[in-house]
Amino acid sequence: MRGDRDFGFTDEQMMLRESVRDFVRREVPDEYARRCDRERIAPLDAFDKMADLGWLGVAIPEQYGGSGLGFVELGIIQEELSYGLLELAVLFYRATVHGAQSLLTYGSEAQRQKYLPLIAAGKFKSSMSLTEPNAGSDAAGVQTRAVRDGDGFVINGAKVFNSQVDLADRTVLVTRTDPKAPAHEGISLFFVDPRSPGVTIERLETLCFRSVGTNRVTYENVRVSEDDLLGTLNGGWKHLMTNLNKERFSLAAQVTGAAQAALDCALQYARDRVQFGKPIGKFQAIQHKLADMQIAVHTSRMLTYDLARRLDAGIACRKEASMAKVFTSEAYFRVADEGMQILGGYSMTPDFPMERHYRDSRLMRIGGGSSEVMRTSIAKDLGL
Repeated sequence: MRGDRDFGFTDEQMMLRESVRDFVRREVPDEYARRCDRERIAPLDAFDKMADLGWLGVAIPEQYGGSGLGFVELGIIQEELSYGLLELAVLFYRATVHGAQSLLTYGSEAQRQKYLPLIAAGKFKSSMSLTEPNAGSDAAGVQTRAVRDGDGFVINGAKVFNSQVDLADRTVLVTRTDPKAPAHEGISLFFVDPRSPGVTIERLETLCFRSVGTNRVTYENVRVSEDDLLGTLNGGWKHLMTNLNKERFSLAAQVTGAAQAALDCALQYARDRVQFGKPIGKFQAIQHKLADMQIAVHTSRMLTYDLARRLDAGIACRKEASMAKVFTSEAYFRVADEGMQILGGYSMTPDFPMERHYRDSRLMRIGGGSSEVMRTSIAKDLGL
C-alpha cells in the first residue's frame, strides 16, 4: 500500500529498506504495538531481535564494530521502524544518536573503544538527560550541579521528561560545572550510569509514548569519575549543539514513518467503510483529505532525506534541520488529525492505531525542540 519511497536510494539502501520492512511486518504487527502501548511495555524483545541483525551499528565506523554507513541508512531504519511502532524507533535512535553519535562527536578515544562496540552489538542503551523542571526550551538554564571532588565529581539536581533513562546503561547528563560563567559557557556533559547510588527514577503518567514512557529523575550526591566526563569541562553547550542537527534529522525520519502508517490506516478504512451505498473513499471530501495527507507525507520524506544527505556530506545544515523538524512533526499531526476525522467514531477506540498516532503526534510538536523554537532558529538563520 505504501507508495514509491526510493528517493534516489542505492540498491544497497533499497535492500536495507526491504529488510527493515520485512522485520516490522513480522515482529511489530499492530497487535504487538497496541499491546505495548496499552500495557506500557517497552518493546525490548523487538529491540533485541533488531540488534541481532546489526542495525544498531549501521553508522558506527568499522573499527568500532559497526558497518560504517551513514545518515541515509539511519533514516531508512528509523522511518521503517516507526511505521510499526514509533517508540521502537526511539529506542534505536537513543542508542545510535544520543549514544553513538555523542561518543563519535565529542567522546574520548577510550570512551569510544569501550562503548561503541557494545552499542553496535545491541548490548547498550542510552538516553539524554537535559530537561529540568525550570529548564525546557531554555536549555542553557540547567541547574543540576556537578562539583569537582578529588579525582571525580559529585552531582546534585533534578531532571524531568527524561525518557528511557530507566532502561539505559548510560545517560548523557547535562550539568552546570561553573555557575559563575555565562549560561552557555559553564555546562559540562557526563556519561552517567543511572543505576548509580543516589539516583532516583520515577515514571510519569503521560498522554502518549506509554510504551517506553518518560521519567522524573533526582540526583543526590551522585559520584562520577573523571573518565565519565564527555568532551571538555565547561564545553558541554558546544558539544550539544554539534549533535542537534542529527537529533532533529532522527525525529524527522521517525515522524515520517509514523505519518505514513497513519495515512495507510486511513486509506484502507476509506476503501473498506461503506456509507450511503459506497465506500467513503468515493466521496470527494474524503479524497481531498487523503490527497492532502499524501502531500504532507511525501514532502516530509523529501525534507528528511535531503537533510540526511547534507549530514553525510558534512554540509552545514542547521536551518534545514530546523525546517525538517518543524514541518515533519506538524505534518504528522495533520495526518493523524485528518485520519481521526476519516475514521469517525472508530478513531476513538484502540481497535485502530489512529488514536495512538493522534496522541503521539501531539508530543512530536514539542519534544526535541518545539515548533516555536524551531521557527525562531530558522528566523535567526535568515538574518532576522
